[in-house]
Amino acid sequence: MAMCGILASILVLLVGIELIFYIFLIPGTSQKPFKAYPLEKLAGWAAYSIAYILSLLRAPLGLLPYLTKLFIVFVLKISYDSPRSTYFREVINMLGDFVNLGLSTLLVLILVGPPALHLVNCILYLPIAAEIIRLVTERVPITFSALWQLLPHKSFATTLSSRPIPRIVKRYFARYCHYYALDDDARARYILCALKYLSSRDSDLSHRLSYIQAFRAIPLQYGLRSGKVRDVAKGEVFIHSSWTNDPWLLIGMAIRRAPWMFDPRYLRRPFYYMTEANRLATLLVLPHARYSPPYAIFQFGHEIRVARLHCFYALLRWLGIDIEKKVGVDGTFQFDQLICWLEHRFGKTKAAAEQRPLCSDEEAIADILHNHPVGESLTALGIAERYTYPLKYVEEVLIQQLKTGREV
Repeated sequence: MAMCGILASILVLLVGIELIFYIFLIPGTSQKPFKAYPLEKLAGWAAYSIAYILSLLRAPLGLLPYLTKLFIVFVLKISYDSPRSTYFREVINMLGDFVNLGLSTLLVLILVGPPALHLVNCILYLPIAAEIIRLVTERVPITFSALWQLLPHKSFATTLSSRPIPRIVKRYFARYCHYYALDDDARARYILCALKYLSSRDSDLSHRLSYIQAFRAIPLQYGLRSGKVRDVAKGEVFIHSSWTNDPWLLIGMAIRRAPWMFDPRYLRRPFYYMTEANRLATLLVLPHARYSPPYAIFQFGHEIRVARLHCFYALLRWLGIDIEKKVGVDGTFQFDQLICWLEHRFGKTKAAAEQRPLCSDEEAIADILHNHPVGESLTALGIAERYTYPLKYVEEVLIQQLKTGREV
């Protein structure tokens, strides 16, 4: 009972903090730009390391859900396709998380009784503790964000602005009223503009954000995962229109999904997602947590869930078994590489479905020189779209390399 009381208190505190950020602290250009501090980078690394350790500790609790997934794929013969993610599917996954935690806790209670300061007891309860931390930091922000997006904020903002209420109340709700009075497109532009302004004194983050030019709203029925989250060439990050109800989510998406990682100056091409790109993206979000604290909390919890995959794929690669495919030529990937590898191994997928990985600079230049003779019109944007490069990199680097290649 004491543990339940502690968890309830933590949940109430977390929800209270979220409400403060979502109502009173919406970012804007009226604030001063943030200055970068070395301690933030150290704190981000520390948070990532803690999440990584917790991810390894909670690994045993991933066994039952994974066996269930294998049963669905290989017994029920339902093909695994990670991009086909829906909100309903996410709700089922969330409910499954709590069922899995309940069953695991019940099993440990039967085996060793309630928590106590004994070696075996502590070893068995550590994965449960890690999973509780993960659920609180990942699932609570997701649930709060989803519920917040359903509220009619534009109506609330209009009412607050038009009603004769005390001046002090209007002052505290000024950011809320200003932001939610905008339409969806204007909100997206406003947040991106505010983010770039606030990061103007942080040279590293500011440069990476220069790769994103806009948010692009896409229909709700299209899932946004497995790399289908951005237009690398045009520098657009995909969102659903309802996401503009959550300014902190937009900031997190801009920082994490800006296409800077497709620039070979940051990450050599082709690259792996889980063992390379995901780690770099997380290590950009966590050190810059103050730009979007709610999203940083979620990112910490999310890393507790997925960081073990980094260890798993890297260990297999060290043993000479490389089951992790590199990010495809269109910038997409399958999230669960093990299931995809098993499907391919046992003939459940067709070879025609396989796609080439991202090309390197050398491969792109060789292909251009071979297929596009001198004098043929070839724009920087055309190159960026064909070979999945940020336009910024094509204009600054690849065009010059291409000119040099033609001269040779």
